[in-house]
Amino acid sequence: MASTPAAAATSQTVTLPFVEELFNPNFLDVLLPATRNPVSVSSVVDTPQNPMMDALKSTASHTLTWNDAPAFSSTGSATLDAFQHLTRYASWDTIDSALTKAWKEDPTITLRLIWNTRSIHDGKGEKELFYQAYAWLYKNHPRTAIANLAYLVAPVCKRKGKKSRDYEGLCHGYWKDLLNILGLATFDELGSLETPSSAKFLHWPRTPASNSIFRRKRNSQIAKTEGRAKDEVERASRIEAALRHNAQKKEEARNKRSQARAESYERLARKLQDVKYRALYVAVARLIADKLAEDLVTLEKLDSLPQDAERQERFDLLRQLSLVGKWAPTPGGVHDRHTNIATAVCLLLHRAGHVDVSGIRDPLSRLSRLPLSGWSTLETHIVRSFYQRWVLRPLRSALACPEPLMSANRWNEIRYNRVPSICMKNNTEHFCRHDLEGFGRYLMDVESGKRSISGATLMPHELVKEVLDLGNYSYHVSDSKKPSIEDVKKQIAEMKLRVFEEQWKTLIARLREAGTLESVLAVCDVSGSMFSPYSSGSYSDKKTVQPIYPALSLSLILAQLGKPPFNNGFITFSSNPQFVQVNPEEDGLAVTLQNMQAADWGMNTNLHSVFVDLLLPLAVKNAVKPEDMIKRLFIFSDMQFDEAEQTSRDAANWQTNHDAIETVYREAGYEVPQIVYWNLNAGFVSVPVESERKGVALMTGFSPAMLKVFMGEEGEESLSEWATVEQTQAGEVKTKPEEEFNPINVMKKVLGRESYNGLVVVD
Repeated sequence: MASTPAAAATSQTVTLPFVEELFNPNFLDVLLPATRNPVSVSSVVDTPQNPMMDALKSTASHTLTWNDAPAFSSTGSATLDAFQHLTRYASWDTIDSALTKAWKEDPTITLRLIWNTRSIHDGKGEKELFYQAYAWLYKNHPRTAIANLAYLVAPVCKRKGKKSRDYEGLCHGYWKDLLNILGLATFDELGSLETPSSAKFLHWPRTPASNSIFRRKRNSQIAKTEGRAKDEVERASRIEAALRHNAQKKEEARNKRSQARAESYERLARKLQDVKYRALYVAVARLIADKLAEDLVTLEKLDSLPQDAERQERFDLLRQLSLVGKWAPTPGGVHDRHTNIATAVCLLLHRAGHVDVSGIRDPLSRLSRLPLSGWSTLETHIVRSFYQRWVLRPLRSALACPEPLMSANRWNEIRYNRVPSICMKNNTEHFCRHDLEGFGRYLMDVESGKRSISGATLMPHELVKEVLDLGNYSYHVSDSKKPSIEDVKKQIAEMKLRVFEEQWKTLIARLREAGTLESVLAVCDVSGSMFSPYSSGSYSDKKTVQPIYPALSLSLILAQLGKPPFNNGFITFSSNPQFVQVNPEEDGLAVTLQNMQAADWGMNTNLHSVFVDLLLPLAVKNAVKPEDMIKRLFIFSDMQFDEAEQTSRDAANWQTNHDAIETVYREAGYEVPQIVYWNLNAGFVSVPVESERKGVALMTGFSPAMLKVFMGEEGEESLSEWATVEQTQAGEVKTKPEEEFNPINVMKKVLGRESYNGLVVVD
């Protein structure tokens, strides 16, 4: 007789309401059948034209920046507006409005826009923004949303291999995205949120720490002062009362958990009645189960290799493993507790023969004969335990996941070169505290080039902020004879700094794989509205990023990626523009950031002075030839510029800062350089130009991956050749070259990358 697994003691109802479509590969056609007579796009109606009305309508987008400079409230293109509006702080109303208008203009581009918000390697890398953008797609075009879900975790993003010109496949997102989306849908948090980061499912409120620990400490201190005069009877009485109190609290907590689990099961059963949710549930379960089955086959091949097998052969098989084993739902884990998704995965794996318990004596021998809907609670628990033991554990062991080793206090067994970027950044202090010697040796190997460290997928502003926050410890003088707590903190801070320095190098190395940047220079806004990282303000919320951090980090990246002689420098501007020379490769990130503190950081946002007080006067004085001028400027700013003298607020002659820049360049006999306006504002406020303005690009977000669209390898097509994306009626995606460098074409080139080609609109 098989013993009852310990997991069966949980209050969670682990069985699953019967979902017939779970085992049907054509579940989408059953639950969300394609419309036989799709609603045709309304034919264009000839509207009477009037020159005066057209002129009036052209003024509707006129607006002012916070500093009263003329600008535009819209680019004139709904898809380009959505490209600008979709930021990590966008409200649901903003997302809903932007995507609704964009879909009417171009469904294919809009679908790619949504995936671009998530893409770690080819897009903005904003997962919570993506969840809410996906929510819009799920609500309005559910068949398209679910049909394309696989492309979130398919290895479609290309990067060059380390030792050859072969390409490796990377994913737009990660497997946990599927579970997060399902969890949000379960709690009705897909959409209608104040901001993408306000979802309770993703940021569950922590239970306040109990005061019992502090009460015990206080009581122990009182007991010491009063001595040990209390008689044993009174002590025994207090102990008995404390035990009764603890037992009561445990029972209350147990009842509370049981009630919560019952509510979760009722919620799941209710949600599964909705065909959209049912289709999403089946899609997530099948995607995870299919990939687990594929990885289990690879793992069997790996285990069957002889002991004397070539190391490269073993390594090649390891590289075939995906990360689904790491992120697959753990029985009783946070995702499974609310969705029972682990049970659904078990059902699919059992059907495929990967969780085979038919050889075990009763009561399990009947499992192979029962319909999969007929499993009892005990039988479900046993199959889930098999899934945990024989599927998840071997895969996670092969992947060298650090979390199980950290939980088991086996720190010296962690393979640090296999620790992912974010895990390394977040747990460096723990590695120092628990394995100082081993982790120190690993860092020395990284610094000497013998080992590697993950960091390519980090947001650069996160590293910059971490390094700046560690600056305070550099002034502490240690006492070698009597180390203090501050000495220990300084030692840990120094180790963390070494980690961040190496992760920055990894980040830069990965970006260099994408190509080169020629004749470019960064212009970094360091005005008061960007909120200096050395002061506090309304951006003090941990979830909110001060624009100065991404501005500094992206400027530094551009300075390192630029092809000589345009590298190792950028321009800062506030009231007086200044050229700042940097050399992070020699000085390191920390020293570079410390030196930058001496730059002129003021309160103004005078972009115009960069051109009229710095670039043009120097060009004229030194008789710089037009062909030797800087060809492209990247302006990293919140876009709230001061008003220039040459601007005009006259409705009939609306002149923005960009118009004023073109005017002064033309008068000096030069062509204005191509300008990339990179918006780092918390939300969309205004744009300096409209969609078809020649020589300009409009970008947004904190991810350096978006720089790749401007980078090209030796021998590739000219950077001026841009691509327009179109989808034929048959669903085929085609591109055609566009020669003009303007905001709409640059956006289309961003979305025209090959990694988005699998996305297809189906409803």
